Amino acid sequence: MNPIYLFLCLLFLSCNKVTNDKTIDSSATNSEESENDSDLDLSSIILPDGFKIEVYAENVDNARSMALSSSGTLFVSTRGAGNVYALQDLNNDYSIDTLYTILEDGTLPNGVAFKDGNLYVAEVDRVLKYENIEDNLDDPSAPFIINEDYPSKRHHGWKYIAFGPDGKLYIPVGAPCNICESEDPIFNSITRINNSNIER
Repeated sequence: MNPIYLFLCLLFLSCNKVTNDKTIDSSATNSEESENDSDLDLSSIILPDGFKIEVYAENVDNARSMALSSSGTLFVSTRGAGNVYALQDLNNDYSIDTLYTILEDGTLPNGVAFKDGNLYVAEVDRVLKYENIEDNLDDPSAPFIINEDYPSKRHHGWKYIAFGPDGKLYIPVGAPCNICESEDPIFNSITRINNSNIER
């Protein structure tokens, strides 16, 4: 999928609300949701020649990060809402048909990464691993906690995560304040996970 298209997906995912239904029913929106959807005026967005813009997914609130599997499943984290979703476009029409809830009520689950069939989710103080996630979208099993040694401070505590070319998972740790010096060396750093060990 084109990176520009993914960016536009994120933009419009973050504009809408979420439901816990696994299959999206566009006829089941209430009047408030319909009013919000009608406020989304795509015609006001100016695009270069040859480009077009459409809503990729509705009913996903506060989208923050995305990870795309090789088979096309889009995993979306919601920092404020505390949820992680899996979205599928089953008929390849560039519009989401099915939405699955992977995680509910997490602690700022901002970061998501996908590797070798597994989904990784970074909350404030821990990193979760959902093994063979695409085989269990309907009923995800409890994740493995691969590390829970990160600080629990919420200020700048949410995390973006990604795998590097060395196959290790890189995880930044923000400062717990705006202007300060922290005694704990893990703050203001980028860590990496190899199995269950943190390296700095």
